[in-house]
Amino acid sequence: MQVESKIIQGLMRLRDVSVDELCDLIQFDLENGITYFDISDIYLDGEAEKKLGAVLKAHPELREKMFIQTKCGIVNDRAKDISYYDLSYEHIIESVNKSLERLGLDYVDSLLLHRPDIFIDAHEVARAFATLSQEGKVKHFGVSNFPHEIMKYLYDHTNIPMEVNQLQLGIGHLSLVNEVFNVNMNNSEGIERAGELFFFIKRHGIVLQCWSPYQVGFFGGNVFKDPNYKEVNEYMEELGKKYNVSKCAIATAFLLKLGDFIQVITGSTDKEHVKQTVDGTKINLTKAEWYTIFRKTGNLLP
Repeated sequence: MQVESKIIQGLMRLRDVSVDELCDLIQFDLENGITYFDISDIYLDGEAEKKLGAVLKAHPELREKMFIQTKCGIVNDRAKDISYYDLSYEHIIESVNKSLERLGLDYVDSLLLHRPDIFIDAHEVARAFATLSQEGKVKHFGVSNFPHEIMKYLYDHTNIPMEVNQLQLGIGHLSLVNEVFNVNMNNSEGIERAGELFFFIKRHGIVLQCWSPYQVGFFGGNVFKDPNYKEVNEYMEELGKKYNVSKCAIATAFLLKLGDFIQVITGSTDKEHVKQTVDGTKINLTKAEWYTIFRKTGNLLP
């Protein structure tokens, strides 16, 4: 899949965003070169898709300018207090049809399987993707938060065209690349957690979409405000003065330096923050600067 927009507007945090405010944000995004929009059936239990659908209904001219990606596979039955993953043929088809109804669309540009289901059957997934493709309801397919072995399983057993893996990666969560440097080291950094995932993605020409790139760990707070990241923040401020951009732009450029197959998702609905993220696309850090940022996050570079 050709990546035209290096920055993706994530639409998870829409609880306090009105339809008019969302429309204004989308217009702002488009004006600043962001054409890729990521959402999921699970965000606000479908209400996020409904809000986006309301924008598109009021402004249908926006649709042709937008690449819309949704996700399925997480099931939250709040009435029964049950949560689980379901990537069966029936659930994938039902989820996409419901998403299209909420969005008011005939198709989405991309569909990602949101989390790996332990009961996943490659042939069921392939059948679901084939059905959706033949019916014109989905143009591109991928996964989110999938490990190397399940991706390999899908590749080895079917001809599923997986074009994306959406994974958490950022200054405050670098385990995906950390183990690359610490191979065969007797330390916690050397423990294999991603299982060659980074280079599997790179080798197969899959797009790596980085979610929560400015969070510490799994929603552990803003990396720019975390005292444990004081040293790297000071260095990013120094680089910000050199390149005349914000720390957010430097943190974005840090990820984009990894290659042309990288996209960065901003989940912010604050225009200034979004603009700072976009500014990162204009910066090309040196290799020395990249490694210095990595080291100053507290990660070991043997």
